[in-house]
Amino acid sequence: MFKHALLFLLIPAFLTAQTDTTGLLLVQPYLQFGTQTSMHVLWETAAPASTAVFFGEARLGVEKAILDDTVRLAGYRHMHEVPLEQLKPETNYFWQIATQTADGRQVISPVYTFKTAVKDSSSFMFALIGDTQRNSGTPWAWGKIAEKVWADRPNFVVLAGDLVDKGMRKSDWLEDFFPKGHILMSRVPVYPVLGNHEQDAPYYYQYVVAPAPEYYYTFHYGNAQFFMLDSNRDLSEGSEQYNWLEWELAQSTATWKIAVHHHPPYSSDSNDHGDTDNALSTLGVENPRNLIPLYEKYGLDFSLFGHTHLYERTWPIKEDRINMKEGVVYINSGGAGGYIEEFAPTRSWFTQELEKGHHYCTFAIFDNNLVFKAIDHEGRLFDQFQMAKSEVAPGQTAVVQPPAPKIEAGQLLFESDTWVSMSALDPNWAIRYTTDGSRPNLQSQLYTEPLRISQNTDLQATVYTPEGKVSRVASIRLRKGSIQKAVSAEKSLTRGLQYQYYEGQWEKLPDFSQLTPIRSGQTAQVSLSDIPHAPDHFALVIEGYVAIPNSGLHTFFINSDDGSKLYLNGQLLIDHDGDHSAIAKQGQALLEQGKHHIRIEYMERRGGEYLQAGIVDPEKGVMPFAPFVLYRD
Repeated sequence: MFKHALLFLLIPAFLTAQTDTTGLLLVQPYLQFGTQTSMHVLWETAAPASTAVFFGEARLGVEKAILDDTVRLAGYRHMHEVPLEQLKPETNYFWQIATQTADGRQVISPVYTFKTAVKDSSSFMFALIGDTQRNSGTPWAWGKIAEKVWADRPNFVVLAGDLVDKGMRKSDWLEDFFPKGHILMSRVPVYPVLGNHEQDAPYYYQYVVAPAPEYYYTFHYGNAQFFMLDSNRDLSEGSEQYNWLEWELAQSTATWKIAVHHHPPYSSDSNDHGDTDNALSTLGVENPRNLIPLYEKYGLDFSLFGHTHLYERTWPIKEDRINMKEGVVYINSGGAGGYIEEFAPTRSWFTQELEKGHHYCTFAIFDNNLVFKAIDHEGRLFDQFQMAKSEVAPGQTAVVQPPAPKIEAGQLLFESDTWVSMSALDPNWAIRYTTDGSRPNLQSQLYTEPLRISQNTDLQATVYTPEGKVSRVASIRLRKGSIQKAVSAEKSLTRGLQYQYYEGQWEKLPDFSQLTPIRSGQTAQVSLSDIPHAPDHFALVIEGYVAIPNSGLHTFFINSDDGSKLYLNGQLLIDHDGDHSAIAKQGQALLEQGKHHIRIEYMERRGGEYLQAGIVDPEKGVMPFAPFVLYRD
């Protein structure tokens, strides 16, 4: 943050806002990830433009807002992300942006407001919304909800995924999500999580500010801590997010603990989890249910989610039973934009309140007291309750069970050797480990320093407290490999890939050796855009070669909706099979410089369809296969 005193001798207290007659602004300025001492301002321009944010504290007794601080970023850019730092906690600020292209096109925004995060002991209110995605039946829904939420003046908003209908379609962001939400997002920071409709698209990471790795993160507000999770990715015990959440919950001292993810652990929807007109429902999604033991062990208060376009609030639940003293409350709020769904014809055991319609929720918190409201798009209050916690929240008095140790490795796949380090949440706890795949005990090797691994190793580790309490087992597989040879340089190849196209109804990838393709052809890339296909119920096999520029360890990815597999040199590298939304999965291989055979199998069951594959560059990140590196016989 820099002050420009001389500049403000030459301009008024704030710049005169200009109408964007040239269409320079693709995304109007909005707020992201505020803390007690910072706020992020973002906007997007159609052409490279300069970046400046003018801001200042709200003052008593002045006729106009005084913007006496400025942050400028050097150079020109399309996407503008400006951190305002060294702010005061719980303080009102005014702000506006100015952006200008090299040829003189300029936009100066109106003056907006924001308030930094409140002090830990202050009261606050936040709103919960979900599924703001485009909906042709009620296209007004997200705009109406944004207006109503803004009218309640929340401190911030959590958004439980499905911001847009198709994350890879930029028009969904530019024509629906940002314009309709501007009245809210220009004044209040929104903290989102990924839904299945985001398709794990680069646009999400471009438009959202969150701590790395962004698809999961935590933040504190007042006396609450929020755990933001990606329920499209693996949440099973031992997964990346499971391990992270275990540590975060174990060390949390917040009075209120709240998890936010997209998919419902408990749901009474009519057909997302089984067609209730003809059969039983699973009453929720298995993946987020993996987190319930952590929620219950460490005293989570609320699990908030969307996905089903309905409102449902459960009784407090613990160990799959209603528990009014120690249970977690699950709230499905998926009514901020998407088409409204229907409930099952019979009531679920866990359901306390149901509502069908566009809506949002608010949580007002002070100290140990909470007031909850659920409000429809017309402003009608249809559900509410109050909660008062005891002085000590469950799970904060003592260590019930220590979290498993963190295990980090230089490389999971290595040519000669690699290193492994381990750590416990408390440095006074002991880590015991084995390297032969057996379960560690008190007699197992004590970890004291990083290990050097030079052979195939199945490492398992546990933590022991001085009182003898033991964690669950953490594990990691380390594999020594050799460089895979490239195909002969003399082999005659042509640019592009070969594909075969099939139609049928599958829940998993079929055995293609037993099928006859409807047609075959060539494609320049790993994508569905160049291949004619039915809306649903089809499959593909894409084969050819990819040119690897240098010898060594390479990370591949495949992103698909629904199932896919990536084979490299005849071996399965990434198994991403099943009926799921668009999400990326990775695999590694040691490869010689040159061309290597790839085979991609893909199937689309129903709903959205998407396919992309490529390399994960250590510096540039995810890079889809470029046409000039793909070949066929």
